[in-house]
Amino acid sequence: MLRPFTLDDVGAHGRIFSDRLVTRFLPRGPYPADQARDVALRTVSYFIEHWKQHGFGVWAVLDRPSGALIGQCGLNTLEETPEVEVLYLFDRPFWGHGLATEAAQAAVNVGFDQVGLQRIVGLTHPDNVASQRVLQKIGFHYKKRARFFGIDVFYFALDRDERAITPQSQ
Repeated sequence: MLRPFTLDDVGAHGRIFSDRLVTRFLPRGPYPADQARDVALRTVSYFIEHWKQHGFGVWAVLDRPSGALIGQCGLNTLEETPEVEVLYLFDRPFWGHGLATEAAQAAVNVGFDQVGLQRIVGLTHPDNVASQRVLQKIGFHYKKRARFFGIDVFYFALDRDERAITPQSQ
């Protein structure tokens, strides 16, 4: 399930952020365990403000059976450019189940069909092969190496007119 973040999510988000494997490819990650909650507070606050400013953003991803926060996924404006990126991060027990692909596809559909974006980008650490596979599965194409957030990244993109029609976007 997807829903906007609230400040009530900070504790669970901090627990996810305290896992060094989960955050190893994030721009300022991995986070020391004693700083993870503070990073989560800044991150969740940013997500909440982004929704207010832009009318779209990053969702809290919840486990259907338990209702527990298991990750994040959505759309984020890149401060360094006029572009919008799709991003996703999941707690380690939920890796390898297709959730990142499903959630990222939902975010892309919202970006094109509801927000009216013409292009969405995806940025990955060069070593994050799993994230690159997610982007490729949802139709993104590698374009170039780039520098964002002070690190070198692989830059993927999908333009509205080149995306495949999926059941969610019909």
